[in-house]
Amino acid sequence: MFPIIVLLAELAFLVIATLLQGILAGVAMLFAIGLTIVFFYYAAKNKQQASFVKQGTIEFVVAGETLIDVLENIDGWHYQKKSGWFPYQKRTGRMNPDGTPELIDAWIKVEDGIVPDQKGPTTTPPTKPNGKSRGSFLKRKFGFFWVSALYPLRRIYIFPVTHLRLKSETAIPQDAKLEEWLESSVKDANGQTMNSDTTEEKFLLWRFPRPVLVRNVKFTDLFEVNILILAYFQIVSTRPLVFEYREKFFLLLEKALQAAAIDYLRKKEYQKFITSGTTGHQSEFFWDALEKINWVGTTAESGRGLVKEFGVYLQNAWVVQIELSRQDDKARTALKAQEIARLEGEATKTTAKAQAEAIKTVAEADAEALEKQKTASSEAILIAKLRKEALLGTKLSTLVEGGGSSRVTVSTPPPPTPPPPPTPPTSSP
Repeated sequence: MFPIIVLLAELAFLVIATLLQGILAGVAMLFAIGLTIVFFYYAAKNKQQASFVKQGTIEFVVAGETLIDVLENIDGWHYQKKSGWFPYQKRTGRMNPDGTPELIDAWIKVEDGIVPDQKGPTTTPPTKPNGKSRGSFLKRKFGFFWVSALYPLRRIYIFPVTHLRLKSETAIPQDAKLEEWLESSVKDANGQTMNSDTTEEKFLLWRFPRPVLVRNVKFTDLFEVNILILAYFQIVSTRPLVFEYREKFFLLLEKALQAAAIDYLRKKEYQKFITSGTTGHQSEFFWDALEKINWVGTTAESGRGLVKEFGVYLQNAWVVQIELSRQDDKARTALKAQEIARLEGEATKTTAKAQAEAIKTVAEADAEALEKQKTASSEAILIAKLRKEALLGTKLSTLVEGGGSSRVTVSTPPPPTPPPPPTPPTSSP
């Protein structure tokens, strides 16, 4: 009996030990998993072995100064090392009923570009469509990308970016010059705008706005103006911006837009441009002056457009504000004189139009009367004449014709008051 009890005790001890061992192993495993999660979290937060990439941004993995990989977090788009198809819109030359240009989809082949997922042109010869993005759960849910276990030999690249933006409307003083509409978007720890406009960054916006100030544009009527343009760009290829032009990129981009705007506006009259030109969203100014620099030469050396030379696509641009670059009395007087002349011309045209309408009305009335006289029978004319003469020789005031017979309505003045009876003469005494 005793050996059996000992055996059972030993078995119970083994079971308990095994359970404890399993529990401890589970706890150890959970602890290890927790440590791993904490490690990856802080590694991604600190941009070391991993990285959290914000939606709509792009980061770069480098070894030294050599690009190894591109980390993009863009819904429906991905980085493709091999050639891919980039979509854009172009004009057909026709106009929509609302006055906007008619647009159609088009495609251009790009290398190492940010392209849409599994799409390609349908109007070109059959080609292999774009691939698809790295669709891991962690990327979709948290924007988490693995960088490398070889940190810091492989790391997230840090590069300079020059910042510039439009001030909010409430921050722009009244009658401020256009230079005062712009500010650096760099903030210090207290949220105040810093004087420096260049910072070291670890990410690049996929789509970004950029204000461009075009100074001293001379129109054909000799007015000189400053024009503030707001342009919207989209990254096509990352290499030129980050690894080739670097901090000079935005300066060269602004120069390209300024040259295109000046070349277009110097063939226009200032007065016509500000009164009849369309300068807003998807405007005539954008399509005629600026859109073409996506494809044609922006530099004398290369002769290539923005897409090929700088790796960006100009999506849209419009005029925010215009000011005379020479705010003197002579310029203001000339502009005022032009406006007065225009208004006086409009008034003269209005008066002439009214006079013409009056002359036309009288002429039409006379013609109608003559036409009636021509078509009336001689009998009717004779009757009318006799009746008129008869009416003038009487005290008749109204002649009314009606039905099959004619009648005369007499309207005579009331009879005069009879004179008082004569007073009998009085006899003298």
